[in-house]
Amino acid sequence: MERHSNPEDFDLYALGALDGEERTTFESHLRTCAYCQQQLAEAQAVCALIGMSTEPVAPAPSVKAGLMQRVKAEPHPAAAAAVPVKPVSRKRHWGLRFSLGFALIAVILGLTTTWLWKLNEHHLQQIDSLQARLDATQEQATQSAAAMHAVTAVVGAPDTMQVTLQQQAGGPPGQAHVLYNARLGVVVYSGELAPAPADKSYQLWLVPASGVPVSAGIVEPNQETKAAVVHLPEGLAPKAFAVTVEPKGGSPQPTGAKVLVGLASS
Repeated sequence: MERHSNPEDFDLYALGALDGEERTTFESHLRTCAYCQQQLAEAQAVCALIGMSTEPVAPAPSVKAGLMQRVKAEPHPAAAAAVPVKPVSRKRHWGLRFSLGFALIAVILGLTTTWLWKLNEHHLQQIDSLQARLDATQEQATQSAAAMHAVTAVVGAPDTMQVTLQQQAGGPPGQAHVLYNARLGVVVYSGELAPAPADKSYQLWLVPASGVPVSAGIVEPNQETKAAVVHLPEGLAPKAFAVTVEPKGGSPQPTGAKVLVGLASS
């Protein structure tokens, strides 16, 4: 039966720790034994994996100085040759092999821990995204419910007035309707207009019997299916309602042309 090299010799050789007569014998046998060549390749792969699993760390400048001092303090090679060399203990060989095994297990555990951490982070991000979408949906539902309640209150109140806003000469085609209850301070606007220029917005105004116009907010060109509900200070007596063309986002006071106007008495 063919005799193969000792199992610990593969790890020692891969690490460059096998020398002397043991190294010569190992290499001589290795040239003619395919099995031992395969075992050596596996040991070299393990050493390479351990080496790649750690990030390189630059030594401190003091390390080089200390190393040079130790080299100078070493005895002359001739004197060192006279010192008998103690054979490497086989127990140390086995201990090294076990150390390599534990190191490989540590690498695998580290990679697994990193993967699980990244997976957990991804799941947490998904949960945060879903929570944000849920919060936005709930906020929108709350606003829609409040708007519906306001519309119902305005439509059912006997003191609610209705005003029709007509297209003005030279302005874009369109028409709108306003329901307004001064006691509740609520304006409900619905209407349709040609789209405003890219850098402009349509803005609705309550024109009081005395004083400056009061902004009732930005209105969209098409609000036939979804009315705009605006809350204003209670008790305002309107003379008219108007829609003007303003800079994008609106203005504190009207600056642009009136495109729709309706008198409160009509």
